[in-house]
Amino acid sequence: MVVLDWINNQLAWLPNYGKVIAWLLLGVLAILVISLLFSLILSPFMWLYNRFTDKNTSNVMEKDDFVIGELTEKIHGSSIGEVMVTGSEQARSVHPARLYRDAEATNGLLLPVGTKVLIIDFDERGIALVVKNKAFMKE
Repeated sequence: MVVLDWINNQLAWLPNYGKVIAWLLLGVLAILVISLLFSLILSPFMWLYNRFTDKNTSNVMEKDDFVIGELTEKIHGSSIGEVMVTGSEQARSVHPARLYRDAEATNGLLLPVGTKVLIIDFDERGIALVVKNKAFMKE
């Protein structure tokens, strides 16, 4: 309680509404600090949980089932983007994605957000392997 008395003494020069606002701001700051501390303390456990449980195999499509998708995150070269499945009769789903052809990845091909792609396959980690869908290209 010594800290609270010290803060009260520091705020003594403020009018009553100023003290209320200052205490509200200090309360919000305290809640923010506590939430950040919990995040820092619990983040290694969340990382371990995701590492051991999330294999991204529950939402992988059947083999030889080519599906149309649209990029929601760009793919540039060998980077991993994100594709939303739009061409199936099922609900839409989102998967991590990378280029199917290694030659396109090494050449640094850029597929921007919104590019219509064809999902060819999924690798062992559940990442969708995509190629640009030429049927949607404007000529």
